[in-house]
Amino acid sequence: MNPSISSGFEFQTITWEKGKNFNMKNFQDIEKLNGAQKWSVVLGALVFAAVACYEVSQRDGNLYSALFIYYIPLGLSAMLLGLNVTALLTLVVVVLSLLNFLSSSFPVWVYATFFLGLGVNYFFWYQWSGEKELKEFQYQKAKEELDLNYNDTQLAHEKVKIAHQTNLIKIQRYTALNELARSLAMTFKTQDVVVLLIETISKTFMVPGGVYTLLMFDSSIGKALHAVRYSVDTEMEVRLNRERLNPEEIFNAWVVSQAKTLFINDATSDFRFQNFTSENQVRSLVAAPLLAGPEVLGLIRMESCFPSAFKQDDARLLSNFSDLGTVALEHVALYRQTIELAITDGLTGLYVQRYYKERVRDEVFRALEHKLPLCLMMIDVDNFKSYNDRYGHLVGDRVLKGVAQVLKETVRTVDLVARYGGEEFSVLLLKTPWGGAQTVAERIRQKVSELEIIASQQSTHVTVSIGVAELSPTFKEIEAFIDSADQALYQAKADGKNCVRRAKTAGSFNG
Repeated sequence: MNPSISSGFEFQTITWEKGKNFNMKNFQDIEKLNGAQKWSVVLGALVFAAVACYEVSQRDGNLYSALFIYYIPLGLSAMLLGLNVTALLTLVVVVLSLLNFLSSSFPVWVYATFFLGLGVNYFFWYQWSGEKELKEFQYQKAKEELDLNYNDTQLAHEKVKIAHQTNLIKIQRYTALNELARSLAMTFKTQDVVVLLIETISKTFMVPGGVYTLLMFDSSIGKALHAVRYSVDTEMEVRLNRERLNPEEIFNAWVVSQAKTLFINDATSDFRFQNFTSENQVRSLVAAPLLAGPEVLGLIRMESCFPSAFKQDDARLLSNFSDLGTVALEHVALYRQTIELAITDGLTGLYVQRYYKERVRDEVFRALEHKLPLCLMMIDVDNFKSYNDRYGHLVGDRVLKGVAQVLKETVRTVDLVARYGGEEFSVLLLKTPWGGAQTVAERIRQKVSELEIIASQQSTHVTVSIGVAELSPTFKEIEAFIDSADQALYQAKADGKNCVRRAKTAGSFNG
């Protein structure tokens, strides 16, 4: 194609597009006119046409051309004011045209052509107006549907946003649950389990005015203890209320008796607690028991001074925390039992010889470092073999248990007591010189001699011989310290048994 022709074609196209945009813009501007402005435009064009026709008729001009000027106001009327107004104006124009016809001598065909054109134009105006109204109706309907779809989309977006936020919260909470499980797997103390549980729960939920409490009852798993945490905005009056630590408190008692999770949306209107008073400022609450089989080890509770602070999902999640805490507490108890079985004698519950020697070594070094007194006793049941042969091993076991009980009741909790082997026992008295050790030894000897053992339906008694060694830097080895007490025990046996003897000091101590 010739470039010049192509350029001309493109120029004409661009010009036409610009003109089209210009016309459309003008038309849109006309559509924005108010009613008075539209009437002004139409009536102004109508007056102009009437004046033109009148002037032509007065000067005996060609009325045929002037009549068609009426098409301008009528077309504007059809576009701006609608067909009803246009029909009225057309009637007015017809009447005026007839009056001109009667007052002039122009041919009839001029008016016939005018009226025919007027009718044809009105017909096309009618068609155009109908299409315009249909398009406007379709436009309005499409706009309404679009608005409806937009509102539905907005609503769906809000729902998705809320669901997303809810899922994020769930993910965060169950991530905390997972992290807690990992941490509890490496925790071997009951106190650490309790603190870790309550810290995680308080950071996971964080409700307004929240109080988070974990109560441990005295049970086979652990001793009674508690831990409490608060939200930042919790009032001091609420924090100072210790009624929540009472197992007999109305909500705690319900959880213990029912052994299931308690969910309260508003305590003042809950039919289960009609006798509830709001003095403790508890409005909403979730509590879950720590269940180890049928035994209730304790409970975890979350409360708030505001109603509806918790949801059912919170109750389910707290129940999961509770189950995890129960497993952790049982794990700690099992670990403790395993350690105790490894270091304690199964019959008497005293330390075994291996662990006892390790502890003696530690205490000897500590006593020497800080220059503290330390005494060790070796205790043996007199004539135990013959007693065992006479009354049987079951009765002999009862004798060993009885002697062990006397030892645990006589010495302090800080002292170490062990079954050294067979019928022989050992006691390490911390921070105790010879005078104090002698007093304790005599007390043990006296209590054992008074111990009554029923065998073959008769009362029997046993005695013990005790050797005591006091620590001094003259001992060469720790075994020598123990052996010194053992030699004192042999001396007590040789002196007639049922007595206490002090060990003699050996050479220098090397550790």
